[in-house]
Amino acid sequence: MSHALNITTSRFNRRSLMRGVLAVAAASASPLRLAHAAPAVSNKGAKVMLSEAAVADLQKSIKGNVILPESPDYERARKVWAPWIDRRPALIAKVTSAGDIQAALQFAKSHDLLTAIRCGGHSNAGNGMCDGGMVIDLTAFNGVEVDPAKKIARVSGGALLGNLDRASAPHKLATTAGVVSHTGVGGLATGAGQGRLARMFGLTIDNNLGVEMALLDGRIVKANAKENPDLYWAVRGGGGNFGIVTQFEFQLHEYDGVITTFSYTYPAAKAKDVMKVYLDMNDGMPPQMTFGAGVRTSERGETTASFSGTYVGPKDAAERLLAPLKALGTPINARVDQMEYVKLQSIADGSLLSDRFAYNKGGFFSKVDMKLCEAMIDFHTRANVPRTSVRFGQQGGAISKVAETATAFAQRDGIHQASLDVDWMANAGYDVAGSIKYIRDLWTMMEPQSTHGFYLNTINDDENPDRIRTTYRGNYARLQAIKAKYDPSNFLHLNPNIKPKTAVTKADTKAAMAQ
Repeated sequence: MSHALNITTSRFNRRSLMRGVLAVAAASASPLRLAHAAPAVSNKGAKVMLSEAAVADLQKSIKGNVILPESPDYERARKVWAPWIDRRPALIAKVTSAGDIQAALQFAKSHDLLTAIRCGGHSNAGNGMCDGGMVIDLTAFNGVEVDPAKKIARVSGGALLGNLDRASAPHKLATTAGVVSHTGVGGLATGAGQGRLARMFGLTIDNNLGVEMALLDGRIVKANAKENPDLYWAVRGGGGNFGIVTQFEFQLHEYDGVITTFSYTYPAAKAKDVMKVYLDMNDGMPPQMTFGAGVRTSERGETTASFSGTYVGPKDAAERLLAPLKALGTPINARVDQMEYVKLQSIADGSLLSDRFAYNKGGFFSKVDMKLCEAMIDFHTRANVPRTSVRFGQQGGAISKVAETATAFAQRDGIHQASLDVDWMANAGYDVAGSIKYIRDLWTMMEPQSTHGFYLNTINDDENPDRIRTTYRGNYARLQAIKAKYDPSNFLHLNPNIKPKTAVTKADTKAAMAQ
């Protein structure tokens, strides 16, 4: 599926908010009175009692709908992509405009509610949903406007990647945007933004020309190279720490939409040879080509090696570049297909709500050698844990041409990215604890050779906060100063969190503004 979750809700008024904190009255039902205040949770975990009048005032202040636990739409509205995220907010504000976003944010702030911001709902850590707090749900605010003459896309804060891709493609334009079309632009484009076009056009943040943001102080401001440049710098990699992006403006690039996807599978005995080809092919490969290689163990305990990726261009050109794979002999399976980019962007979508549980670790590497690859393969083969995989993938290209301090995202030298994954079905008798331990143990072995940074958009809810600081490197202090300026109380903390600097001097603020 490639569309936003379609949730229809009934509008609420003060007479129809009842039974605890929620109530939905059918059109023919007689109005009931709320007997008590609605319990919610503050940012610090304290109980907050929301009155019927307060919730009614919130509904009056926005054009979208306020969804409460007794709404028939509540169960669907609280579900996100990851099935391991099962949280029950006190209320969900389905916003439809920048004005709605600001009104909802001010309501949350005035009541000191634990607040989550939902776009696509793809966060592994479930940052778009919370227990007992308030969710500001942007999914209905998903418009995309393309200016083909200026090669610019203006994207509402709740749009999905598919909205952006489909609006740009008819003009033979595109920009870097993920690999699953129902991912939210908001999370992707503030965290960094990887994708099939990144080696050609840079990360999504490198194509961010500016944003409009709702801030905690009540303002809606623009942030770009000339206006609020500190905020513009921070939001390109600093995530949702500083406010809520109501609109993005992206640079688009000329692109005819032709792309070739390829996948080769080899016996486990060829795994080390596959990794050697991966390393040898990295040098001098054009930015149109992006590939990765690794090993996977199936549910039945069968291990295979793989080499796969995409080439931005026609099949014949891709096959010429893939010629070194012939030295590996005949693969178990091989596929090379030319298709339209927009079709490929949604080919891995699956369900809007996944039925598989998953866990991952990984990070960036500025250098990978055969010694590390061999150790990785040996570790994986000895463990023989079903439904696990480990893979290195290319970064570099246009990504690495941007200076480490040019945006908040600092991992520009990470020309390889490792991804260690396991997935399983619920109630299938799978050894979940043992599999997660395998992933953690393998990463413990690999991490010393990494940059000690990782792709923050893949963060798990058990991640060590110190690793976030390490990922930002020298940019972290500047981010702390900017966080202290725009969110000194760390109200927005359901994200890869940047702690505000507790004592920001005038010199700190001046330095942050000047950079």
